[in-house]
Amino acid sequence: MPTRFDAPFWIGDRYFSEDDIQVLRETLRRFHRLSRGELVATLCENLPWVAPNGRPRMDACRALLQAIEDARWMPVPPKKASSSHRTASAERQGQPLTNPPIRAPLAALQPITVTPVSAMDEPIWNATMATYHPLGFQRAFGARQRYWIESQAGTEPIRLGGLLFATAAAKLQDRDRWIGWDVSTRAQFRARIVNNSRFLILPDIQVPHLASHVLALAARRIRSDWEAQYGFAPVLLETFVEAPWAGTCYAAANWHRIGTTQGMGRQAIHHQVTLPRKTIWMYPLVRSWRTALTKPWLTRKPVEEAGE
Repeated sequence: MPTRFDAPFWIGDRYFSEDDIQVLRETLRRFHRLSRGELVATLCENLPWVAPNGRPRMDACRALLQAIEDARWMPVPPKKASSSHRTASAERQGQPLTNPPIRAPLAALQPITVTPVSAMDEPIWNATMATYHPLGFQRAFGARQRYWIESQAGTEPIRLGGLLFATAAAKLQDRDRWIGWDVSTRAQFRARIVNNSRFLILPDIQVPHLASHVLALAARRIRSDWEAQYGFAPVLLETFVEAPWAGTCYAAANWHRIGTTQGMGRQAIHHQVTLPRKTIWMYPLVRSWRTALTKPWLTRKPVEEAGE
C-alpha cells in the first residue's frame, strides 16, 4: 500500500531516494539500542543530512523519525521519558519580564533595536511570551530565531517585548497560490520562507508606531541572522493574524495580506475545520523574490560542529 514515505520524496530541501530509504532502514535496524538523540545524530551522519552551512539537520531528522513512528511505517526506538521531561522542565524555567508602564512617543525611546536572545536568556524570553502573549507559548521546534525588542534610551537597556521567527507552515492554499508553486516546488524551497510566529509588545507600553517600526527592524536583520545560524538567507516572511486583531501593524510595515488559512491545523481529521481562520500576511525580503525563492540550493563542505 503506498505511503507518504515511498521514495522519491522531499523533506524541506532534502531529496530522499530509494538508496536513502535503505540507509534509513538499515541504520534503524543496526542502532536500535541508541537513544533517540544519538540515533538522530547517527542518521544525519550516515545519510548525510546537513544544512547548507554543513550542520546536521537534527530537528528535521527528529521530526521525520516521529512521523515514521506515528505512521508505524518501520520500527523506531522509543524515546526516553526522562530526556523529554528534562527538556520540558528546562523550557519552563525563568521569570517573565516586569517593566513599569511606558507612555511616550517613538522618538523618546530611540534607538530601538531587535537583539538576538542569548541561550542564557531563553528561559526568561519563554516565560515572558507564555505569560503575556494571547496565544501563550510552550516550546519552539525546528529552525528558529528569538529576539528581544529593546530601547537604548537612558543608561540601561529596557526590554519592550520579543519576537520569534520559525519554520514556515507546511502548506497554505492561499499562500501557495500567491507564490505560484506546485507541491514538489514547495517541498524543495519552503525552507526559504520564515514564519513570524510570535510578536509581543509588553502590556502597559503605549508607544505609537512602535510595532510597525519593530517589524521593519526585524526584516532588515533576519536574513543575516538566519544565514549565520542555518547557512542560507530567507526570502519571504509570513505570519497569521487571528480576530479580533486586524494586522494593522503589519499593514503599516508594508506586509501584504494575501488570503486566509483554511482552519485545519496539523491535527485536523478528514479535512474538518478545527481552528479559527486567520489572515495570512507576507513580506518579501528581496526584490526579485520569486526568482530567489527557487534558486538552486548550494552544497557546502560540512563544518565540524554538532547540533543545528
